Amino acid sequence: MILDPPDFKPGSWVGAGRVFYDSFYGEYVMAVRMRRAPPLRGYEVRIYASNDGECFAHRSTLTKEEISGDLGEEILSVEGVQILRDPATCRLYLYISVDDGKGWETVLYTADDPAGPWECRGYVLRRGEEYDSLEARDPIIDVVDGTYFMLYRANSGERLNTALAVSTDGVKWKKLGVLKIDGKPQPRYLQLCGTILAGARGPIYVGLARRFVVNGCGLARDFEAYVLDYRSLNLETIAKLEWKPGSPYERSEYPTHGYCSVTFDPEGERALIYVESLDPSSEPGWRSQVDRWILYEVKIPGSMRRR
Repeated sequence: MILDPPDFKPGSWVGAGRVFYDSFYGEYVMAVRMRRAPPLRGYEVRIYASNDGECFAHRSTLTKEEISGDLGEEILSVEGVQILRDPATCRLYLYISVDDGKGWETVLYTADDPAGPWECRGYVLRRGEEYDSLEARDPIIDVVDGTYFMLYRANSGERLNTALAVSTDGVKWKKLGVLKIDGKPQPRYLQLCGTILAGARGPIYVGLARRFVVNGCGLARDFEAYVLDYRSLNLETIAKLEWKPGSPYERSEYPTHGYCSVTFDPEGERALIYVESLDPSSEPGWRSQVDRWILYEVKIPGSMRRR
């Protein structure tokens, strides 16, 4: 268990974040959102650092009140966040999903160090297309071959799907649209929440897939991997696996909220999979469940590391 929720009352969550190994300082950097039950909802983003990817120290915090002040408008809640280091400027880029009362969009903060200070760069992903008229949020972002790739939650009110955007600098983004899966349209509800990796055939998505809604909350019990063919807007299936809970922090039927982050240690000996899990004592639902941020370790054999 990496982080407990703010408390163990219904609707209290921690997670919706990302962990990556920052070779700039030789440490793991993590960003997560903190949430309590409505009306408070997602109230702050916390940034942590670690030497081993397991024990994290708190470095800085951004509250929704601070974000509201920076944007000049009231922000009601924060949700999915991403953090990475920009290869061109060597600055940390922190993407935060925000609810302005009309819908969800994504803003960018930058800093040199996880401890801040954090500079607001404003909105970088906004609603506007038919497929993301209500929500353009919960991005999954990484840089592959010098290009920023973003998979994000696109909600039109009729459909909730995973869409793709690209960028040359992580600030100005071009929306490409909703992806197909093996040449076919996505189901009416599908959100991918994981990590984009570099593969021999191009970008590869690895992580959880939200395919279920229970009491207003999207949940996942499938771990999936795809080749991201951005030229033809298609996800080519590599694997679909059932996520089988292996800890006392997960419900049996709906073990995860769907938020997930995958990273590798600098020695290449293990993969670290961070997951937002549903506490078994709570009931699934937007107002009722309790979520932790937990870690799975996958050992990588030496023969595979040499390939």
